[in-house]
Amino acid sequence: MSLIDSYIHEVSKRLHKNKREDIKLELKATIEDMLPESYSESDVKDVLQKLGSPTEVAASFQDTPRFLIGPEIFDQYTRTIKLVMPWAIFITVIIHVIQKIVLYSGEEALLSTIISAFAMIIVAIIAVIFHVLFWITVVFIIIERSGSEKIHLPFLKNAKQWSPDDLVTMKPIPKVKVITLSDTIFSLVGILIFSFVYWNAYRLLGIYTTNDNGSLKFVMPIFNQNVLQSFAPIVLLCIVLSLALTFIKWRAGQWTMLIAITNALLQSVGTIVFILMAIHQDFIHSASIPYMAAILETTSAKIAYTIDKILLVSIIIAVLANVFDIYQGFKKAKV
Repeated sequence: MSLIDSYIHEVSKRLHKNKREDIKLELKATIEDMLPESYSESDVKDVLQKLGSPTEVAASFQDTPRFLIGPEIFDQYTRTIKLVMPWAIFITVIIHVIQKIVLYSGEEALLSTIISAFAMIIVAIIAVIFHVLFWITVVFIIIERSGSEKIHLPFLKNAKQWSPDDLVTMKPIPKVKVITLSDTIFSLVGILIFSFVYWNAYRLLGIYTTNDNGSLKFVMPIFNQNVLQSFAPIVLLCIVLSLALTFIKWRAGQWTMLIAITNALLQSVGTIVFILMAIHQDFIHSASIPYMAAILETTSAKIAYTIDKILLVSIIIAVLANVFDIYQGFKKAKV
């Protein structure tokens, strides 16, 4: 990318997508008009310096003025929110999960505890979002009104004064390749949920009835925990590798061919392990089949046939989902 193209990209990415193309053309025409007929790179830098930082130029194209936060610091304001918000939500979830684990007495069905914990976590997340937005906004308003020309935040990159020289080493990352912090946190949460369900399947995934007070009562597991635990070493390895890959993706910040290949290998191994579990002859807890047959007033053979069909469909869905995920990984890496 030339300096002009890089500058226009930095401005346009801060604008609404519906206005980007028109403003790109307008900005490019403005820059060309300001340049001499035969210009050098130093001429381009002088013109870009006169125009100002991409953040300020983007703010000048906004239809609605930002009264609370000025354009000089608005970029830092939004970046701070994007950085703090996912971690605040993640920490909130972890704290509530740990609290529920510590306070869990075992008297109530685990599924009931999870449902109530989920409801509490949703409420807590909403409260955290409002608190984070409020306090970050208040802090930025106070700092700006205090007369500070520049806010230096150590956890944000590029806090120094903007210069056209920044565009020389800047390599814009296509949006499709970007791995955001929220993607990383969602991956971590997904890994934690899977790990918890896998090691607690014998008291979580099963048949439930209701007590006299209307609460859930766990009767028996559907899956054979011994079969699940026989795959524990490879499952644990996959979990550790998934955590490592999530950390690597977070550090890289974008999809690369190495990440795509690693993701493909990990997804393939996980799919194979799931298939081996599902086709194991003792995968389903033996006592659960006649129990369900008695409840549904049918035969055990029909229940077993239905379960086999459900497992087959699950295998097909898992294979297709993982093939699609692997394809998307390589597609993003090649952009």
